[in-house]
Amino acid sequence: MKYLIIVLLSCFSGYSVHAQIQTQGSSTGQDAKTYVMVANKLNTDFNYKLLDNFEQSFSDLVAENNSRELIFNPIGGKYHYYKFIATYKARGISPNSDPAKPEQTFHNILILKTDDQQKIVDGYHFVLEWGEKPLSYPLFKVNSAGVPLQEGLSLKQLNLKRVTDNSDFDSDGKIKLSSR
Repeated sequence: MKYLIIVLLSCFSGYSVHAQIQTQGSSTGQDAKTYVMVANKLNTDFNYKLLDNFEQSFSDLVAENNSRELIFNPIGGKYHYYKFIATYKARGISPNSDPAKPEQTFHNILILKTDDQQKIVDGYHFVLEWGEKPLSYPLFKVNSAGVPLQEGLSLKQLNLKRVTDNSDFDSDGKIKLSSR
């Protein structure tokens, strides 16, 4: 019943639930996504000019055929920046999509900034392949400052909330800091 409600809500809001949630028994064989560190930089900060006006910034980058990831790139500052990517296969949903739609590859981006003691100060989460023109993009913000960044940290501990309506991030994942 929970998934039926989610699917119905996704049809009305344009929010691709299956792009955000990896169900059990998926092709990767994992219940939770693994967010692998792909970048870390010192003396940086988030580009709040782009993040605070996310929908317009994102739309402009799409219209200009620029990389959508530019929004998540750091600028100069005083924090430690981390970027993680979770790659997985799922079926996207749109109101008129074919129910036999094949799986496609999605990439979730998670950016975090920490202080000198590796405590999380802020962060954002987004599905990069968001293709539909929704009422609003599914950008989520970290609402648990002070959590220590560590190997295996669960995204649930970050208390991610959707920027537009403060709804909960209804998925989980584990952070992988090491390359092993």
